[in-house]
Amino acid sequence: MAACCNRFVDVVFLVFLSLTCCQATYLSFSYGVLEAKNGTTEGSFCVIYYPNITSYPSEKAEAMYEPVIDLSSWDGCSETPPNSDDISDKFVITSNGNCSIVTKAETIKRFKGKGLLIVTAQVMHLPDNISYPVAIPVALIGQGSKDILVGLGSSVQIFIYSPIDGSHMDYSLLVIWSLAVLTVGIGAYWSGLVRYDLQKQSRLISQGHPGEVSEETKAILQEEVSLSVTPVLVGVFVLCMCGMLLLLYFFFSYLVYVIIGLFVLASTTAVYQCLEPIVRRIPVGAVKLPRCNIGFVRVHVEARQLVLFIGAVALAACWVVYRKEKFSWILQDILGFAFSVNMIRQVRLPSLKICTLLLVLLFFYDIFFVFITPLFTKNGQSVMVEVATGGGSGVSGGTGGNSGGSSSGGDEQLPMVIRVPHLGYDPLSVCWQRYSLLGFGDILVPGMLVGFCHGFDLATANRRKLYYISILIAYGLGLMVTFAGLYLMAVAQPALLYLVPFTLIPVFLLGLCRREFSLLWNGDGQVVENTRLTDSSKLESAHPEVDLDKESLPERASSKDRDALMD
Repeated sequence: MAACCNRFVDVVFLVFLSLTCCQATYLSFSYGVLEAKNGTTEGSFCVIYYPNITSYPSEKAEAMYEPVIDLSSWDGCSETPPNSDDISDKFVITSNGNCSIVTKAETIKRFKGKGLLIVTAQVMHLPDNISYPVAIPVALIGQGSKDILVGLGSSVQIFIYSPIDGSHMDYSLLVIWSLAVLTVGIGAYWSGLVRYDLQKQSRLISQGHPGEVSEETKAILQEEVSLSVTPVLVGVFVLCMCGMLLLLYFFFSYLVYVIIGLFVLASTTAVYQCLEPIVRRIPVGAVKLPRCNIGFVRVHVEARQLVLFIGAVALAACWVVYRKEKFSWILQDILGFAFSVNMIRQVRLPSLKICTLLLVLLFFYDIFFVFITPLFTKNGQSVMVEVATGGGSGVSGGTGGNSGGSSSGGDEQLPMVIRVPHLGYDPLSVCWQRYSLLGFGDILVPGMLVGFCHGFDLATANRRKLYYISILIAYGLGLMVTFAGLYLMAVAQPALLYLVPFTLIPVFLLGLCRREFSLLWNGDGQVVENTRLTDSSKLESAHPEVDLDKESLPERASSKDRDALMD
């Protein structure tokens, strides 16, 4: 066994060594900013350049703008370019052909060109063991940026620089952090209250008082018992997520509208359900409207409920209409907040065993689709990032960019994210996505665990809510570490890589320290096979004279735990 382990370590070492050597044989590249202007119209674009070949000024103070000519239909490899008389003292835009950068630059220099912009879909990796005697400045630009640049007009002028200083603090991450923690806190707190209330109602039924339980509560209890969350079901769910993500990657342009429709429907329902408890406390508009029969459904609502429903529909409709505008992120985040809170409230995981299985599977799912899939994709981008950012819209391999002067528009993007525009000043922000993103999964999955912990606090009469508060704080710390990794590595991070250990490990430690781990692991009483209610009903039928609350505990629970669980 030891020999096999040593051999495995050697193989891993050789693989990493090979990767390191391969990376070391290519020139490193840097990001720059191309400023364009044409009269009152301006724009900023991301470009890539190689410091060993070309140097650009680090400041914009003494900008010398140069005219540009679009010859992107030409690859720069033939000796005579089209419109050779118009190249003089201009930056020339060419496509990426089969010849080297040196050949392109020499041709442009021969016709007195000022510089070279090569349109490419991804970064060109240049070997460092070859000399590049390039006499004119060279940079790479993405196809989308080139189209916007050319669209500014034929008399547009450009200036390229490589900024060093900028704001290292992106306040959009602070906004996202606050929204995520608030969403998990509210959703998990509400989930725990609902869970505890259902437990009490179920206890009334088991004690022979079904008349004290409403029909709606009975239906909810029956639904939760019939929908038993098993490890097999969790595995099937994760496999379905993998399949859906792959379908979105390959058929994004078609399925994105299906996801938008589902999001609108789910978020409209969520806004209504989240605000209804508040609206019902308003004394105005409590009058019942006439009954309305819609097919087999009979609707009999109050006036204030109808107003709330119309408002929820209007909010979602506004997002659909204005989803490509600059301010649409506000509407999307409001809908996303309501959607996430409602999902955490409604989807209640039955035990720590199920929570652990779900989080661990999604832990590897997130890592695979962010870090591993770039090895198989054509452009070297991860499947997760491609889907989250709109199927490759925006920067592709760092060679794209966004026009600073563009107002709105762009490709469709999945709405299943919290997004906030970058709020710190950094000229190089044009090289990244316009928004900081956090997927709903990074909120919902840990939120379900926090909701389970709050329900457990209530079931064990833990007035300090130790599990709920501790795991919520751990979730906030995990998000901070995620953002730190995002900043230090400058690449998209799988948030669950940090959030899963940050939230699961404290639950395990608290459960072991408080000698409540078996209660946590087996659940809090809502699923048939892992509930104290099931055990209590069996004990009650065998010993009807015994106190139900005490005997509903597992036999291995300590006397201290039994006293804590008594009402």
